Amino acid sequence: MEIVGAFVAEVTQCMSIFLFRKISTLVSLHGNRKSLQSEIQKLISRKNELEEDIRLAITEGKNPTSQALNWIKRVEEIEHDVQLMMEDAGNSSVCGSNLDCCMHSGLRLRKTAKKKCGEVKQLLIDSCTLHIMVLDRKPPIKPVENMTAPSLAGQKAAEEMLEELLRCLNDGAIKRIAVWGMGGIGKTTLVKNFNNLLESPPLMQSFDVVIWVTVSKDLDLRRVQSRIAERLNLEFDVGESTEGRAIKLHETLMKTRFLLILDDVWEKLDLDIVGIPQDDEHAECKILLTTRNLDVCRGMMTTVNIKMDVLNEAAAWNLFAESAGDVVELEVINPLARAIARRCCGLPLAIKTMGSSMRSKNMVELWENVLCQLQHSTLHVRSVMEEVYLPLNLSYISLPSKIHRWCFLYCSLYPENFSIEANEVIQCWIADGLIDDHQTLEQSFNYGISLIENLKDSCMLEQGEGVGTVRMHGLARDMAIWTSIETGFFCQAGTSVSVIPQKLQKSLTRISFMNCNITRIPSQLFRCSRMTVLLLQGNPLEKIPDNLFREVRALRVLNLSGTLIKSLPSTLLHLVQLRAFLVRDCCYLEKLPLFGDLCELQMLDLSGTRLRELPWKRGMLGNLRYLNLSHTLYLENIETGTLRGLSSLEALDMSSSAYKWDAMGNVGEPRAAFDELLSLQKLSVLHLRLDSANCLTLESDWLKRLRKFNIRISPRSCHSNYPPTQHDEKRVILRGVDLMTGGLEGLFCNASALDLVNCGGMDNLSEVVVRHNLHGLSGLKSLTISSCDWITSLINGETILRSMLPNLEHLKLRRLKNLSAILEGIVPKRGCLGMLKTLEVVDCGRLEKQLISFSFLRQLKNLEEIKVGECRRIKRLIAGSASNSELPKLKIIEMWDMVNLKGVCTRTVHLPVLERIGVSNCSLLVKLPITAYNAAAIKEIRGALEWWNNITWQDYEIKSLVQRRFQACAVSTSLGKEERAEEPETPERSW
Repeated sequence: MEIVGAFVAEVTQCMSIFLFRKISTLVSLHGNRKSLQSEIQKLISRKNELEEDIRLAITEGKNPTSQALNWIKRVEEIEHDVQLMMEDAGNSSVCGSNLDCCMHSGLRLRKTAKKKCGEVKQLLIDSCTLHIMVLDRKPPIKPVENMTAPSLAGQKAAEEMLEELLRCLNDGAIKRIAVWGMGGIGKTTLVKNFNNLLESPPLMQSFDVVIWVTVSKDLDLRRVQSRIAERLNLEFDVGESTEGRAIKLHETLMKTRFLLILDDVWEKLDLDIVGIPQDDEHAECKILLTTRNLDVCRGMMTTVNIKMDVLNEAAAWNLFAESAGDVVELEVINPLARAIARRCCGLPLAIKTMGSSMRSKNMVELWENVLCQLQHSTLHVRSVMEEVYLPLNLSYISLPSKIHRWCFLYCSLYPENFSIEANEVIQCWIADGLIDDHQTLEQSFNYGISLIENLKDSCMLEQGEGVGTVRMHGLARDMAIWTSIETGFFCQAGTSVSVIPQKLQKSLTRISFMNCNITRIPSQLFRCSRMTVLLLQGNPLEKIPDNLFREVRALRVLNLSGTLIKSLPSTLLHLVQLRAFLVRDCCYLEKLPLFGDLCELQMLDLSGTRLRELPWKRGMLGNLRYLNLSHTLYLENIETGTLRGLSSLEALDMSSSAYKWDAMGNVGEPRAAFDELLSLQKLSVLHLRLDSANCLTLESDWLKRLRKFNIRISPRSCHSNYPPTQHDEKRVILRGVDLMTGGLEGLFCNASALDLVNCGGMDNLSEVVVRHNLHGLSGLKSLTISSCDWITSLINGETILRSMLPNLEHLKLRRLKNLSAILEGIVPKRGCLGMLKTLEVVDCGRLEKQLISFSFLRQLKNLEEIKVGECRRIKRLIAGSASNSELPKLKIIEMWDMVNLKGVCTRTVHLPVLERIGVSNCSLLVKLPITAYNAAAIKEIRGALEWWNNITWQDYEIKSLVQRRFQACAVSTSLGKEERAEEPETPERSW
């Protein structure tokens, strides 16, 4: 029993120890579980705090760090593990049927709980180092970043441009806007001020963000992308491709209302590659760019292009005075300061640069010195003006080719602010070899025009004062002179200086002493043996030394136009490389040496000289392509065969020449006849005056070979007006001609422009068309009829059987004292005047009631302009009808001296796109064709203030809407005066 008792005691003791250990395990598990629950609650609370901080950071435009995000992710993983462990522990506590299994599971769970508890504690410790949750705390996205820029207050032109930009901003149809102009003109300053305007609350609501990107000349797409991403608080991965960046930008911008400002764009920027949504896929975006080149605007497909011009004199002076300070108000300095300001030519950069350099300098000698240097374009001011020249020079070196740059420098050979005739300078470019001459003259000329237009689009040239002229901005010319010395150009044009520095004499190739008021050739020219271009026009030169042409035998272009020379030395024949010889308007020049040896000559201008015969013989000048003999009022003899030998001639101008043409030459007759012109197979441009139409019957098809012509038939003196001919225009001018005579059919059928002055033989033009079988004059685009007293109507429906003037675009009727109607009778509904764009009727006193009858109105669906004056019987311009009628394209109406005019049209005639109305001396006109339907389209109304105040309105709101479009002008101002003036006496100088 003792043994059994001892065994039982032993077993009982072992069981007690076993149970104690198991119970201890369960107790320990419970403690670890409780401790883990406590710690995990702390961790979850800490995680919630961090998540709240991150949410706040995001609302402020900040980004959470990857460290913080990883910590939260790890907490969420442990939270999930602990949850599963607690579920296992709960299951273990109810598995009493298998104590051993339960104890084994509890031991495992105790170890796991202890481990997880350690991890939880470590995460809590780690969270203490996460007090800086964002490594890169970016500021919140500001809708607009303020840009530092000079104020534009008081600069009226700039303020108007800001208003224009704001209008474009508010116009939903305008998606892309460009501000363009020459370097230094203030484009960036303007747009910076515009950017700052957008900070105002009403405008700020238009966009979520305004993004400013400076693109610059060296385009870097990745830098552009980075700048846009910076404004959007968007991060790119290291090494991310341009395509990947574009995808991210596109996704973000598609969710954003934005205005993208691209400053200083030099070339087309592909928005797709950058990642910018296009207009058609994102309605709430706009793009504004600044550039120096209009071609960039075209490439970027901008909707509105706003060109910045230089400041006017008043604005320029205000800016200069602001930059220079109060010193400019000193009595002795003020006139000098104003002169210096004018020399800056309205360019803001130059004005501010020069003004700042003279700020507070009160010594008059300093001001006099600077003005002197500027007037003579000396390089001593380089340190001051370099800031101005360098941006302009950057535009120069960025021109598309070397040819563009040389053609630009060529224009610097002309005087300051000089309007350069485009045709003349192109001829010189061709002769000088800058334009390839292995093509037709037309092709070379077209290429020259494209060069000029490109230079204008790049703001390197400007439009001149006259049609077909260009000029250089003063500072662009100074920069060109500053640059061109190194390339062999030398210019003293327009100055009183005529000295060539000795060190330059052997290197110069193109020299200009144009308009220098010199009476003798500068001696330094004799040492410029490499010279290829010499411009001496506009000087009172009376004589050219015999030895000059011996020393400059490389000359290709020689211009002596407008000088006082009476003759030239025979040494002219030493210029065997001469290709352009211009002596236009040398009004004393009576004789020239024979041109026999000038076999390279291509351009010859003898217009306005006293030559009595041509200075070459038969068979000479086989390479001559352009010959100008206009205004040769003394030209009596052209030796037979002289013109026939000009086998390369492409352009001949003999307008207002005294030479009398015979139809055909007789055997042995010494004078050239008209049939010599017919033999010139390359002739494509012809300007000519004839006494009669007899010469035109020689060959019926010769006019078809001409690309452009201006032929005048007038039995009067050769002193007659020649209106300028447009490119590719075929103009016929008949003065004092009986239109029913024969020989005119070829002219009528080939003409695109027809002028009839004081002609007779007809009551209406349709009679002429039927009599000569002219097929309705279908090729005619412009028609002017003046002082033809016999005409009573333009088209008589009883006379014509088919459509007439179907392609006519411009119609002018002047001083037709018996004209009673433009269209008379029933005319074909389609085809008559259906393409008419402009209608001008002046001093036609018998026109009554209305200018445009109902039958005429039906034809005018393409009419854009109406100008009518001095038709004193007309009471209404446009007749009404029972049903609604419309002139869908009419934009301009001008009326003057219409004493009985009471209205423009009835309510039944709609003018939906009417933009401009001009009225002068029409006192009875008190109603305008402005309704709620078209008021928004009106851009300008001109007239006397008294007249405007007497206008009656159906709706006061309409008056309020158009009131700001009204511009008061003097009662005596006769609208259309320029348009009604006689054509200029000066003929077109071009081929």
